[in-house]
Amino acid sequence: MRNYIPVNVKSIPDISDIRLVNDTYTFRIDYNEVADYYTVTIWHDGKRLLAQEPLLLGQLVGIDIPNPELPRIDIRTMDETGKAKDAGKGSFGYEVQMYLDVVDPNGSETEDPSRKPLGYDPNESDDDLTDEEVSY
Repeated sequence: MRNYIPVNVKSIPDISDIRLVNDTYTFRIDYNEVADYYTVTIWHDGKRLLAQEPLLLGQLVGIDIPNPELPRIDIRTMDETGKAKDAGKGSFGYEVQMYLDVVDPNGSETEDPSRKPLGYDPNESDDDLTDEEVSY
């Protein structure tokens, strides 16, 4: 299961500070009643990096904005169950969230305690030396 950025859709605008990649960003979530979608505005150190970006199902946040100051992690509006049809009212904040789109291929994000974390190789020895580095 991926981590997500919690949003309180019952208290819009929802403004919160989120720690991502060892830095703090301010997220503001608003709702557009006419078009039935939520938007996100992101600030960092008092500077607005992204303004009123629509949160569309399956889309990366800020994908079209070439700003190196945006968080260095993919944030995707999605429903992990795959059942949602959109990210509008009634879905967003419930089954649809802004997920940190980082998945360990070994599956350590699952609730299965037998899964090993990313980077674990059961065939790797504890010895960090390669054959070339070993002196005889």
